[in-house]
Amino acid sequence: MKDRDRHEMNQFLKGTVISLSLVCIVLIVWWRTVYALDVPRSWDQVDFLLALSRFDLFAMQPHFPGYPYFILGGMLVNSWVENPSIALSYFNSILLFSAIYPLYSISRSVLSKSLSVLTVAVIQSMVFMNVMTIQPMSEVSAVSVLWWYIWSLKVAFQKRNSLSIVILPSLLLSVLFGIRLSYLPFGIGLLLLLIEKKRLFSYKKGYTVFLGSQLTLAILFQLIWVMGLAASEGGVAAFLQLALGFSAGHFQEWGGTAVSSASSPIWERVFQLIVYNIGWTGLSGHSVLALLLISMIVAYAVFRGFRRQGSWFDWTYFFMFVCYFFWALFAQNIDKPRHILPLPGMLLFVCLLSFMGCRKVYLKVGLVMILLLSQMVGTYNMLVEGDKPAAVHKLIGYLSDIEEPLMVYTWEETRVMEYTNVSFNHDRVYTYATFLSQLPYYEDRRVFLTGEVVNGFSVQGAPIHDSIQKVKPFYSNQMYDPVYHKIVLYEYKP
Repeated sequence: MKDRDRHEMNQFLKGTVISLSLVCIVLIVWWRTVYALDVPRSWDQVDFLLALSRFDLFAMQPHFPGYPYFILGGMLVNSWVENPSIALSYFNSILLFSAIYPLYSISRSVLSKSLSVLTVAVIQSMVFMNVMTIQPMSEVSAVSVLWWYIWSLKVAFQKRNSLSIVILPSLLLSVLFGIRLSYLPFGIGLLLLLIEKKRLFSYKKGYTVFLGSQLTLAILFQLIWVMGLAASEGGVAAFLQLALGFSAGHFQEWGGTAVSSASSPIWERVFQLIVYNIGWTGLSGHSVLALLLISMIVAYAVFRGFRRQGSWFDWTYFFMFVCYFFWALFAQNIDKPRHILPLPGMLLFVCLLSFMGCRKVYLKVGLVMILLLSQMVGTYNMLVEGDKPAAVHKLIGYLSDIEEPLMVYTWEETRVMEYTNVSFNHDRVYTYATFLSQLPYYEDRRVFLTGEVVNGFSVQGAPIHDSIQKVKPFYSNQMYDPVYHKIVLYEYKP
């Protein structure tokens, strides 16, 4: 093939890659808008929605630590979008769209323009990321700001002789924590940046002054949202009381009636975190084809990466990933894959850079484009799935059709029932003794219990199965409802 023909072929392939990638990004952004959820599906989602009309941590609107920047963004969008659920989903979409720039900028340090655009399209089209985007939850907003924070770290490391640039990562870290405080492990990135800047100082005293001033500034940035929350809750003392109360109960199951996932063997937690949460859900979006393609990309990148010596930024990126991995393993609810949301994107992103930044690029680009199309199909199918009623909404519909007076005992489902203002009586119940003490008040009603209540009573050793009859199960997609994708309704018949 002549050089001119080869050049024209290269230009055609580059144009094709860029065009396809941009079309996919536009479609993804449009789908996020069209399929944004208009009604909450879980307890946490209701907390966020109620906060848009009245911010009150004591009333769990939202729950501690308040997610102030996420709620503020939702309030701004809610001023022109009336539905609060859609408003929060749109805010997620806006921030995730903005993350295109840091993703592209970091990619350009390794790849060409066309391959960088392709990389951005692949990350933006990840199925689980988009499923979380259309829900009124804070994870996607946090991940979006995380990409800006990672980009700021790279810029700060590259400007080797600049000290003032450290302010940018410090500010973005404050915004990140103000959206989602559970992303605390990523603070290791700022600390490593401060350590790297030590080489600019000839004397220990000068570095000590610099370190102290930067840490003070970082604390002041964090205090912007912390003091704002304290003021909204009646002062620092009330805020600390709320924080301690929430922390004491947050990592315990209600009334000690259920076996916490933290008590499961460590090998089970590791397996669920890596295989199901990160691999099957976070990376592949429940697609066998996507899982196979991503496994090839990750395997190649890991093998190739062992032969390279990383920069300060590379090692910082690695340590942030590892720190959050162990945080997700030991300090987060392993039953909810949304808590690992930063990990799949960070892993796939760096593997794509390694995979495509080498020889035989055309063959590898073809494989990545197949992955992109696979993710597009998976994302569309999953977003359409979100239009279908959640299991809790099916349960509400079934109970609402019963014309007789009734009482239903639930766990977290009651929060959604309160928000949708159902016509029947419902209440949370954590212990079997409480349930028995309330029964005399509902002798003239049919009494129902959800499966979570029944399981909780069973753990307490109560003979509940002798007095109940299974009525009907209700199902929804597990990616949307990881814990309550199956709700079984029972009727109490002593």
